[in-house]
Amino acid sequence: MKITDVKVQCFRQSVPESWKVHFGQTVDISLVTLTTDERIEGYSMGRAVGGAWGTVLAHELISVAKRLVMDEDPLDREKIWQKLWKFVSRNRLTIFAMSCIDVALWDIAGKIANLPVYKLIGGLRDKVPAYASSGVHHSAEEYVEEALRCKERGYRAYKLHPPGNPEKDLEACRAVRKALGDEMVLMLDPTGSYDHREAMWVGRRLEELNFYWYEEPIGDFEVNGYAELCRALDIPVLAGEVTPGSVQNTAELILRGATDILRGDVYWKGGITGVMKMAHLAEAFGLKLELHHAASPIMNWANLHALGAFKNGDYLEILVPEDNLDFGLKQYARIDPEGFVRLPPSPGLGVEMDWEFVRRQTIYQS
Repeated sequence: MKITDVKVQCFRQSVPESWKVHFGQTVDISLVTLTTDERIEGYSMGRAVGGAWGTVLAHELISVAKRLVMDEDPLDREKIWQKLWKFVSRNRLTIFAMSCIDVALWDIAGKIANLPVYKLIGGLRDKVPAYASSGVHHSAEEYVEEALRCKERGYRAYKLHPPGNPEKDLEACRAVRKALGDEMVLMLDPTGSYDHREAMWVGRRLEELNFYWYEEPIGDFEVNGYAELCRALDIPVLAGEVTPGSVQNTAELILRGATDILRGDVYWKGGITGVMKMAHLAEAFGLKLELHHAASPIMNWANLHALGAFKNGDYLEILVPEDNLDFGLKQYARIDPEGFVRLPPSPGLGVEMDWEFVRRQTIYQS
C-alpha cells in the first residue's frame, strides 16, 4: 500500500466574540485528505488566524510535505514522522504541516485495522473527563454566568482565560469560586500575560482559592522564570504549550524543573505520534501531560484518542461556546451528563465529514 495523493481544502469560519482576542474575526481551516492506492482516506485539519495564513499552510502541505510522503507506505508512521521531523528541526517545514500528515496517517491506519485509533495505539479507557475552557470576557459576572451554565450542562471543571490584568483576573477567579463552590475544579490560563512578580502574586492567591492548575502565566520561552515559579508555588504550573518541537523540548523542560505538568496537543507537537512520545516520557518522570485544545474539531478528536491511550492526562479541553467552534463534521467531542466525552467506536478517528458545509465554505483548494 502507498500514499497516492494529499489534498487540502481551505474554508473560513467566524469566531465567537469572547474568542476574537485570540483568533481575530475569523479562522481559516485547512482540511487535509490523504489517499492511498486502495482508496482509503485519512483526514486532519490545520487552523490559522483569518486572512492569508490558512492558504500558507495549504501551500506548505502541498509544496513540501506532500513531496515527502508520496509513495510511502501509510502504515510506516514512525518512518514518515522521523522524515518530516528532519525538515521541521531545520525550519524547512512547520510542526503544523507535520501534525496534519501524522493525524491523517493514524486515521488511515485505524480504518485499515477496522479499529478506533485509541484501540490501535493500545486502549486504556473509553471515556475521558472534559473541562469547559472560556474565552476572554469583560467582567467577573460574565465568567460566573458562563461557568454556571457549564456546570448545569454537566461540566465538572472550568478554566478561565482572563484579560491579563492581575487584580481583575483574581476578581473573576474569586467570583467563580464563590458561585460554583468547592466541588467544581477550576483552572486559570492567562496565556503568558504576566511578568514574573505578577505571576508569583497571582499564583499564591490561586492556592488560597484551591485552583487545580496555573497555566502559562508568563511567556513560553521563559524557562528560568518557570523553574522559579515551580519551586516557589504549591499549585501545579503548566508550561510548554506552544514552544516548537515535541518530545525534544519536553525533555528540556523536565530536566530544568520548569513545569509541574507538561502541556501539548496533536497540532502543536507533531500529531498523535508526537503526543504519545511526550506522554511516555512524562510518565517515566512521574509527570502528567495535559492536552491543549488542538485547534479544530478533527484534531480535538485526535487529542481524545491519544488521551484514551495514556494514563497520565486528566482532561480533554473543550472551548465554549461550542457552536461557532465546531464545524465541518457531523459529530463533535461533547460531554455526557456526567462530564465525560466518550471515545467513538468507529474505525480510525471516527469522524464523518460534513461535505456540504465544506464545499459551501471552501475558499481555496489544491
